[in-house]
Amino acid sequence: MNGTLIPDGASTPLLQLTQAGKQYRQGGRTVQALQDFDLALQPGEIVGLLGPNGSGKTTLVKLLTGLCGADHGQLRWRGGPPRPAGQGGAHLREIGVLLEGRGAAYERLSTLENARYFCELRESRFDPARFHHMAETLGLADVRAPIRLLSTGNKLRAALIGALIHRPALALLDEPTLGLDLEGVERLHELVRQGQREGQTFLISSHDLHFVERLCPRIVCIQQGRKRFDGPREAFTHVAHPYRLVVRHAAPCPPVPETLAGRAWERQEADWVLALSDPAEVMQVMQRWHDWLASSEQLQLRRVDLREHYLDHLTPLAPPDEARPAEAAQETLA
Repeated sequence: MNGTLIPDGASTPLLQLTQAGKQYRQGGRTVQALQDFDLALQPGEIVGLLGPNGSGKTTLVKLLTGLCGADHGQLRWRGGPPRPAGQGGAHLREIGVLLEGRGAAYERLSTLENARYFCELRESRFDPARFHHMAETLGLADVRAPIRLLSTGNKLRAALIGALIHRPALALLDEPTLGLDLEGVERLHELVRQGQREGQTFLISSHDLHFVERLCPRIVCIQQGRKRFDGPREAFTHVAHPYRLVVRHAAPCPPVPETLAGRAWERQEADWVLALSDPAEVMQVMQRWHDWLASSEQLQLRRVDLREHYLDHLTPLAPPDEARPAEAAQETLA
């Protein structure tokens, strides 16, 4: 699925990026960070952005926030062209950013002082009740200590507050769980859900696949600057045989019954693996091979998770095409 996803019956996208391209020079060679990249984000969406290191995720976030320019492409905000960042683009005040697990906080200031400052910077009224509610939700108790004195996890909590305190229409969160403990991840999950209920849109770039799987109904997968998938999480994770029976056994595997036509045992290091479709097939296999399974060294029945689907999507790509000249673009991003 290569085009921009716009759900049926959806309103005008909050943000729409079309045919965006970006090149860098690195070590004497050209790196194609983004190539003909399309993206549409609807109000109230939570979208997970997946891709390996160097795939273009951070470049995309920087491009959407005006931190870097694109070589070509078109960006529209609420259906119209935004003003360039250098000309006081009003849409930037409606965006909150956490970049690569870090905020733009002033470390000599406290979390409270930073939150006040970022509201003023975006010409937004500082709401003390909202601030303390966010701090409580994230589990950040000391909001008056200088940020430089906080732990890594609490620095991230403070950065998240700074990115979201002004109720941005669009929150771009790059590695938002980096450095958070399990409780912190759960609290962040709730904070994002609260924002969605208020109509905020979230684009979450993360290697924490469990977090993305639980939170994001839509998945965008990027590799070598090109989109590999854009659609519902269920479509991304769909396989015909979602269960795996994993057996470690010294004896030969029993023959696969005719009812499982087309499938066979697969050897994975010391284990034998068989793909199964549904609980009925699981019960059939367990009953048929009861004695053999009972004498196995190890036995596991698991459901295929997002991680395996994600790795399946990252098959090798052909080298990216040369980027087209910027003058050939209909409109160049600022």
